[in-house]
Amino acid sequence: MGFVRSCARWYNAKDFYPNIGILIIILTVAIYSNDIRYWQRNDRIIAGDILHYYAYLPATFIYHDLELKFVSQNPSDYLTKFWPFRSPIKKNTIMTTMGMSVLYAPAFLTTRAIMWVIGDESDGFSPPYNLGLVIGSIIYLMISLVLLKKVLLRYFSPVATTISLIMVALGTNLGHYSTHEPTMSHLYGFFLFSVFLYLVVRWHENPTLKYSIFIGLVSGMIALVRPSNILIGFIFVFWNISGIVTLKQKVLLFSKNYAYLLVIILFAVLIWVPQMLYWKHIAGSYLFYSYGEESKFFFNNPQIFNNLFSYRKGWLVYTPIMITAFLGMIILWKKKPGLVVPMVIFSVVNIYVISSWWSWWYGGGFGLRAYVESYAIYSLGFAAFVQWIVGLRYYFIKIPLYIIIALFIALNLFQTRQYYFGSIHFVGMTKEAYWHQFLKLKPYGEYYYLLTIPDMQKARQGIYVFEPTPRND
Repeated sequence: MGFVRSCARWYNAKDFYPNIGILIIILTVAIYSNDIRYWQRNDRIIAGDILHYYAYLPATFIYHDLELKFVSQNPSDYLTKFWPFRSPIKKNTIMTTMGMSVLYAPAFLTTRAIMWVIGDESDGFSPPYNLGLVIGSIIYLMISLVLLKKVLLRYFSPVATTISLIMVALGTNLGHYSTHEPTMSHLYGFFLFSVFLYLVVRWHENPTLKYSIFIGLVSGMIALVRPSNILIGFIFVFWNISGIVTLKQKVLLFSKNYAYLLVIILFAVLIWVPQMLYWKHIAGSYLFYSYGEESKFFFNNPQIFNNLFSYRKGWLVYTPIMITAFLGMIILWKKKPGLVVPMVIFSVVNIYVISSWWSWWYGGGFGLRAYVESYAIYSLGFAAFVQWIVGLRYYFIKIPLYIIIALFIALNLFQTRQYYFGSIHFVGMTKEAYWHQFLKLKPYGEYYYLLTIPDMQKARQGIYVFEPTPRND
């Protein structure tokens, strides 16, 4: 009888349904990752931009040389795995910051320990390392969803929380960056945003030294992984502010806990100390701008409309379920305006900054990848929208709305598969190409001739020209 009562309590617990939702998501991601088996390929898991992010790990633990001198010993081999540039003091330098390597480290070190035990002296780029990173990314996704569940259950019902988590993970391009490109920075940014949101909620419930230290560390990591993502700080600053009264309360809260704010800043800076020491050694300065033209912004010419609605990569074109999150924010205003104000401020500034980057389509990938991290914040909007549907009295209204959500999720899953087959081009989509391939799994007919490719040199000057792909006939 004791076992039966324990099972009954577990079944009736408020997080039972969210846990089932998380299990469905993780199984879906794991099964699909196993189906495509990208870890068996040399051009997927540790390739492209990931070579920059990952370089600190093999350089430190395998070659024991952060100056990458070994690259010149066999450039025909090593230059396919390391892409250094020369610093002002003529040393080989890794272009990106080390944030992603820190997040890859548990998977990398675990794989390296296993390889050492079995006697395999691989170079850190073999399939076992790929597989380790894939498994690691799934674990990060699971932790993210568990933390978001804890946040959402504070404000919403278990049903709304469950559906919201599924919408976030399977209704957006987060699903793509959990399977097809799991080592890109976006899933890891989503993880850090989820941790940050959880800590913000806990800190405002009970400001303590522990939460202050964690917020500082996570904030520093967010900036170390992707500097522009430090805009998430608006969520902390404006949390629970909805008017003059709550603004005064927030000022009082900060003034009473100013020491904790200093702790947050201190630990955010401490996270950067290894990076600054590396820059000092490799470039001669504690602060070094290593991105060059790749980090150029045109703040006087933001491509906001294209960023949101273009068929090339428009956020709301390829992730239309976001419409429900924005509607949810409007609904949430009536009951929890203190949650909406920081979301609105963050959204406005984030969209402006993202739209101002010279490559407003953000290179290759499915959908507008620069927004993936922010889905942790928008989970509140998704949950508010679903909670509103749950509370509706008439099924002839509720059922169509649930069907719309299901269709948005199905469309995202189908388009993710389209991208796999090349039916959605990584950078060249046009209105004509989109509708030519709509609901068609694989490319056919005139599709490739309907694409246009951006002139990258002109784009770096803020001039956007797109040339049609050449015809062979």
